[in-house]
Amino acid sequence: MDVGGTCTDGVLVEDKSGEIVRKAKVRTVKGDVAGSVMRCYSALHVPSPAILSNFCVSTTLATNAMVEGTEKDVCAISIGLTPSRSVDYASETLVIAGRHDPMGEETCPVDMDTLRSKLNGTRMRSFAVSGYFGSRNPEHEKLVAEEVIRMLPGATVVRGSDLAGTLGAEERLFLAAKNAELMHLMSAFIEGIEDATGVPDTITYALRGDGTLVSTEEARLRPIFTVLSGPAASAMGATALAGTRDALVIDIGGTTTDVAVVRKGRVRIASEGARVGGSRLRTGSLDLRTIALGGDTEIFCEDGRAMLGSRAVQPLCLAPDANAMLRDRSFLYQDNERTVGITPTDLFRDQGKSDFGDAAIARAALEALARVCERPIASLRADIEEMIRARLLRVVLSAALGKDLPEGSDDLIKGGGLLSTKFTIALPIVGIGAPVRNFLDLIAERVCSEIIIPHDHDVGNAVGAVSTGVYGRKDVIVRSEVKYVDGDEERFFHVTTEEGCGSSATRTRPSPSPPT
Repeated sequence: MDVGGTCTDGVLVEDKSGEIVRKAKVRTVKGDVAGSVMRCYSALHVPSPAILSNFCVSTTLATNAMVEGTEKDVCAISIGLTPSRSVDYASETLVIAGRHDPMGEETCPVDMDTLRSKLNGTRMRSFAVSGYFGSRNPEHEKLVAEEVIRMLPGATVVRGSDLAGTLGAEERLFLAAKNAELMHLMSAFIEGIEDATGVPDTITYALRGDGTLVSTEEARLRPIFTVLSGPAASAMGATALAGTRDALVIDIGGTTTDVAVVRKGRVRIASEGARVGGSRLRTGSLDLRTIALGGDTEIFCEDGRAMLGSRAVQPLCLAPDANAMLRDRSFLYQDNERTVGITPTDLFRDQGKSDFGDAAIARAALEALARVCERPIASLRADIEEMIRARLLRVVLSAALGKDLPEGSDDLIKGGGLLSTKFTIALPIVGIGAPVRNFLDLIAERVCSEIIIPHDHDVGNAVGAVSTGVYGRKDVIVRSEVKYVDGDEERFFHVTTEEGCGSSATRTRPSPSPPT
């Protein structure tokens, strides 16, 4: 099941064959996630939870909370460093002394007296803790967390070193604060699923942003890792439906187009971390390229030219009061207060490529736009198609390269004059999402790659949640340092993990040639 912001999709899949037995799609009601899950589950007609071997869920819950912002009801405790932007993610900040050096050796003990004094004056019950070089030695973070729980029984405490082993004390503090916020949301979400379906948590799994599954217990403790699980589900579902382990996946919805790369059955991970809601998360999420392009993207007239905007509006051909809007012509111009307008959905309906909406309304809207732009209707359609094509090609090429395209590359993408450009992508393109076929038809002649639009692509996210698996990975870092002990040279080896599991040190007598 995929619980999205707009729809909740579900599939019942036969375990051995992978065949989709039934599928369902219901509207997600904001504030009633449990009810949305219940309606989708009921529509699948599962005879009994006992027949299920796995119940796998992806959700935009954590992603939306990151993008929309939350109450920031977290106290950030920083050890050995004054944060520069804690006001952006915490409602209260406590700074106490304490430091380790890059090798994990203590250079300044943690100031527990100051901590106790400051905790006596706080009303917060969620805490984030990060220490200076805490990823090299988390001992200070552990001492602080234990003291918080001792003084405030029942408090939620998240240590930055438990989430990431990367350097950057404030980055880990930010991660810990966001994780602390999301823990309550995720716990309520999981409990709502269990209450609505009766499925035991022993067979329930949540999808992470890297396309792998974790237990509900792990999801409750580290919900930050479920950020971008929706797009990850899309990527995994697309390849599963297409029967391939390698693909460039294009997921086109109403508002955005998401593009990801899957190699050997695993999504490509963003090396520098994914950027969500203006913040970079170093949590091993998929490398996702997103643009404002979908079936509901606004099309309007500006300075006598048709323009493709970035806002999503209701397609005019689906609006209940479309005839009244056609008369007042307000839909022809950009207005951030307007919620209905011309969209690609209207274009495709006018061209007979879609049966979604009222064809007469779509035709009248396009003809009105052609008149104000002083363009023949055929030329207007071609103009809009070229704008859609250029925007879609840009994000596809960016995903294929694994980096943003430089400024000024639009002319190269579009071609023109004596230049005709075609792009070879060394992976099949797999498209999912309700309007994907009409969009990909626009770039079919510009890319030298197989384009696959699989059956059941409209529930690709739900398929992705159930078609992946549980994976484990641990990165271990070994560092050596030469020190003099009682006048003798000795080499110390420090071992840490990228998952922040701690630090240890051993020492040996120097060998004739230092290890590399």
